[in-house]
Amino acid sequence: MKERKADRDLDFEALRYAIEQCDPNLLPGFYTEDAQLSIVNADARRSMPFELCGKGEIAKHLRAVYGQGASHRIEGEVVGEDLVRFREACEYPDGGRVLVETILEVHDGKIVRQADVVAKNAHSDPEKGISRGPPPRTPNRGPAQGRTLLSQIVYYAPSRQPKRRI
Repeated sequence: MKERKADRDLDFEALRYAIEQCDPNLLPGFYTEDAQLSIVNADARRSMPFELCGKGEIAKHLRAVYGQGASHRIEGEVVGEDLVRFREACEYPDGGRVLVETILEVHDGKIVRQADVVAKNAHSDPEKGISRGPPPRTPNRGPAQGRTLLSQIVYYAPSRQPKRRI
């Protein structure tokens, strides 16, 4: 019974390897055929998320992202049965930095939904397990004050589509 359960879990260490080695040929294998990817730009507060549907579209995006010569490092991962959360710290050859906070929804060991919040020129402190970007929010901006970027994305049943809190 335990072996069957293990087959149904996402192999996070293999995913980490594919991301940190910038291997766009390995990464699509972690997604279902009808997977969805939603990307929110933390610096553009009122913009709509960039949405990709299907393994083919996601694979094209991954080839573009991981083909830029940047280094990618996974940190702060929390791996659950159906959800995985981590930060991806990226540094480009020109010195630019990007921090991506990711939530993966997993079913039968494959990613069915991915939500990313991207902050440019951000950096992290892996020793403390915290990120130090994007810039802090301005005071008195309402109930979202003090929350992490990913806490702004909420999953609503039954469609499980992310909705952005305002």
